[in-house]
Amino acid sequence: MSVCLTPGWLWAAGGPEEETLELFSAWQAGSSGVTRSPKPLSQTAENVTVITAAEIKALNAHTLADLLDMVPGLQLQHNGGPGIIAYTQIQSASFEHVLLLLDGIPLTNPSSNFSDVSAIPARIIERVEIVKGPASTAWGSALGGVINAITKAPERDRLFSGTAAAAIGSRTTSDSSLELSGTSKRLGYYLSAGFLGSDGLVPLTGINSTNFHGRLTWDLPEQGQLFAQVNSTNARQGDLYAPAYDLIQRDDKRLINALVGLRYPLTERLELAVSGYHTYTRQWASYYNISDGAVWWGQSPDLPKAFVSDSSLGATASLTWRGDGHLLVAGGDYRHLEITGNSVDSASYSPYQRESDRWGLFLNDTISLGRFTLTPGLRFDRPRTAPDQFSASLGATWQVSDSTLLRAYVARGYGMPVLLPQYDPRPAKILTTQVGVENSSIPYLWLKATLFRNMTWGDDVEQQLAQGAELELRTKPLFHTSLGGGWTYTDTHRTSDGTPVHADKPTQTLKLSLTYDDGTFRGMLTGRHIFWNNAPEDNGKNGLIWDLHLGATLYQREHTALELFFSGRNLFNSQYYNRDVFPSVGRWFEGGMRVRF
Repeated sequence: MSVCLTPGWLWAAGGPEEETLELFSAWQAGSSGVTRSPKPLSQTAENVTVITAAEIKALNAHTLADLLDMVPGLQLQHNGGPGIIAYTQIQSASFEHVLLLLDGIPLTNPSSNFSDVSAIPARIIERVEIVKGPASTAWGSALGGVINAITKAPERDRLFSGTAAAAIGSRTTSDSSLELSGTSKRLGYYLSAGFLGSDGLVPLTGINSTNFHGRLTWDLPEQGQLFAQVNSTNARQGDLYAPAYDLIQRDDKRLINALVGLRYPLTERLELAVSGYHTYTRQWASYYNISDGAVWWGQSPDLPKAFVSDSSLGATASLTWRGDGHLLVAGGDYRHLEITGNSVDSASYSPYQRESDRWGLFLNDTISLGRFTLTPGLRFDRPRTAPDQFSASLGATWQVSDSTLLRAYVARGYGMPVLLPQYDPRPAKILTTQVGVENSSIPYLWLKATLFRNMTWGDDVEQQLAQGAELELRTKPLFHTSLGGGWTYTDTHRTSDGTPVHADKPTQTLKLSLTYDDGTFRGMLTGRHIFWNNAPEDNGKNGLIWDLHLGATLYQREHTALELFFSGRNLFNSQYYNRDVFPSVGRWFEGGMRVRF
């Protein structure tokens, strides 16, 4: 169950009050996370949450994981502080079935189906679009949902602008960055470089990480745009501290992805989008005993490090037709995957290598009939290493009045298994049904409620049924102050005998926020709680975590600003983890400065 008062804090965290009021009516904003072409959220049948730039600024966030922590319906298990891996679930769906995208590039590792949301710096993100529930008719293997982080575009109105920021906190935790952006005639650029380091907010989970992100755009003479970008992260970190097993893990990681593409209107109503991408992830892992520092494996010639390398080459092409009452999107995806690595234990060293070519065809339509919208979708996938997959969806929205919107959605989707020889190649399947309502008829209050029913089977797992509800609320600002919150409840049980499923199936999640922002001073108090619902022997802790984020703009002109900020995290030193082998971060503080020019 997941309660999220997040939208409230998110929507109300915008800075100037006018910005907050715009966020309050965001169901009319564009979203590209569902049918792969922007359309109003009022025409989107899926349960979608959008995190905006204003909300990102308010959180003093380090990585994408910090932003997702406050989204209704999402549950994150952190292994440490900023930059350390976090496992992300959507409405209790396993982390292996969550698809992570960066500007549409799939970053979920095929060797583990893990989405490293802690490796994407928050500073490069313009907005995040989250589809809660299967999105296979658009994206293929996306049984649990999609997280699409959309990076910043070049500053359009200036030749040169930038932001420099630095923060330092407990255990010498530091985060520093420089961003440069601008446009000269048809050429636009956005460049960002940063460093994230810490001695470890959880013992033996220190980090030393550098990141670079660059994006170039070229406006074509008449219409359309060429674009290219690259993102790279290098990190040395402690990814695991498990005292119950007398074990720690230290990793060397390198992640890089690159994208080139073209958007071009062929006619007034028809647009072509073509892109190609490359992703590469390499990880070396070493394991040690905590008690005496003895090597389990990793430093001896006879006990080599565990190693895995994932790489892919991909391309996508689509045509979008905007006709009278239609938004039709048709296209195809291709992806070539390569995995190289070894399986290491105390007695053996087993190298492996595997390749796969995957392609898919998709067709989605948005049919507008006055206040009623119908959204059918189809997709066919040929993953080569698994049986062919056919996904279908049908959704509808009805704008009953200016203050009330109804949604309904039914879909069949799938999730690919790990691309390793020892795993069952059959994908997991899901059949979902969702109904929801949004309402703002009560003065100063916005409400959103969703009921969902998810039946999953396959992938060598017995059939399970997850049923639940999600409630979100947020208020308009009164005296520069607003409230937000969200709550999600999920009950997961086996259909064979009705017994409950515990492992990695949280039942309740609560997220709260109180925000003040008068344009000069801002403050945000957030709370989050997850009832992990694990078996008693896991000794999980379900504490309520309170964080406080403060900021003050000391100097501001048209293009120049100086801001100080401060964050106190886990103020009451609560324990918050699904298993006692993964202790949570305790109370810690940080402060910093941001200069815009």
